[in-house]
Amino acid sequence: MSGSRRNPLISIAFREHESVGAYSKRMQPAIWNTLEVAKLVVSASTAFILALLGIFIHRTTKRFENRQWLNQKLVEKRIQIYEDLAPLLNDLLCYYTFVGCWKDLDPPDVIRKKRDLDKKLYLAQPLIPKALFDACKKFIDACFTTFNGWGQDAKMKTPTQKRRTSHCKPWEDGWSKYFSDEHVDPSLLQDLYKAAMVEFALSFGRFDFSSSDSLSRLPRNIA
Repeated sequence: MSGSRRNPLISIAFREHESVGAYSKRMQPAIWNTLEVAKLVVSASTAFILALLGIFIHRTTKRFENRQWLNQKLVEKRIQIYEDLAPLLNDLLCYYTFVGCWKDLDPPDVIRKKRDLDKKLYLAQPLIPKALFDACKKFIDACFTTFNGWGQDAKMKTPTQKRRTSHCKPWEDGWSKYFSDEHVDPSLLQDLYKAAMVEFALSFGRFDFSSSDSLSRLPRNIA
């Protein structure tokens, strides 16, 4: 009988071993479920971050494309503004420096060109750099005296002596009212014109343009 009787200590150890084994079996699914949840969270977080990154890149690219499109349209508009303003500026330069078409322009024509130039320049002001607007305005202001009285036209700051005898058609006495007693130096006008042309080029994105050799020489004894 004594041989078949189980030792109490052995029985206790056996029961404890069974309890630990059963507890381990119960914990295995819990540990497995935790790992699976962690994997799902990491996977979902990665997908979410990649989605956010994709949206950010798409929006950034779209903004860049929109900015490029806007800049291209702005340059195209500035080229159109140049095509509107440059011939008028050049006509004034020719008239004041006695080159090119100066003999074909009547004094009233020059005043009308000044009005047209003022209108187009101020309409273009929101679309052109301030430096360009100021350069054109300085050139125009150097050509004319303004605020000569209520209802009075601007007057040209250039002498009439050579014009009276060289105009393409007979000089009219009434044209004298369009001229000021103040005269501008033609070489100064050339410098101001060059500055305006440089600002035009810069507004198109050209930084290599130089107008230093682009103008004709002034005639001798034009004063």
